[in-house]
This record gives sequence, structure tokens and C-alpha cells, in this order.
Amino acid sequence: MKGIAPMQRDDDGETAETTEWERSLEYWRTMSAQEFGPVEIEEVETCVCSISSTMKDWREAVRGDAAAAIRLVLPQKPPERITLKVDLAMTVLLCRALDNAAAALVLSHKLRSMPLDRSLRNRLVTSWRLRFLRIRFATGTPTARRA
Repeated sequence: MKGIAPMQRDDDGETAETTEWERSLEYWRTMSAQEFGPVEIEEVETCVCSISSTMKDWREAVRGDAAAAIRLVLPQKPPERITLKVDLAMTVLLCRALDNAAAALVLSHKLRSMPLDRSLRNRLVTSWRLRFLRIRFATGTPTARRA
């Protein structure tokens, strides 16, 4: 993947913390929003903070910019299969969606087109849509009115 270094290798060529990375990279497609506790949130944040890139949007998204995370994911076409590139981008978005309404809404939207089991996909979409609403309600941010 051009410009992105997702993890560092030890001197012996083994990937450091592979298990934690693999687990964190799967959360966006396996866990509903309400399942995230402090441990899972910390794992996702640690994973995302370990990503380095030469691309501006990636750097900004990793540093906490929800709009940059949205820009990474929103224009992407629905994948035929889940790849490391998809996992990385969606994990960065997930990290921002934990406390940002717009990112939660985009995560919900993008999940609809992912090649996942239909029942699981529907559960995840609904959970992130509800997370969006909870964040909006908690922050007092009004939703757009339709004319």
C-alpha cells in the first residue's frame, strides 16, 4: 500500500503485536458500537496511532481528524473482499466514529456495502446509526432539517 506503514517488524522478521493488530483491524466488521468498552477502544487507538503515512489525509486521520478519516473512506467503491487496505481505512474511521457523529454515520453508511454476512452487516449498520444519534443527542448538535 503506497505511503502507509501499518506496523513495524522486529529484527528477526516477526511482526510485533500481530495478535492485537489483527484483532483491532477486525473490530469494525465484527463488533457493534455498543460492544466497545475501554479495552477495545484502547486497542483501536493504539492500532491507529501505530499507523504512519506520507499521505496528508492519513496523517491527519491518525492524529484524530474525523473529517480526514471520512475523506479516506467515503469515496472508495465497495470492495469485493476485505483486504488489509480496507481494514486499515475502516479501522481509522472506526476510531473516529467512537466519539464523532459524522464518522459514526459514515461508518454506518459504508458498512452497508461491505461483503459481510447479511445479518451481521445489518446489526453493525444499525448499531453505528444509533451511535450517530446518541452522539448527536449528547452534544446537542441539531440534525439537518428537510424542507
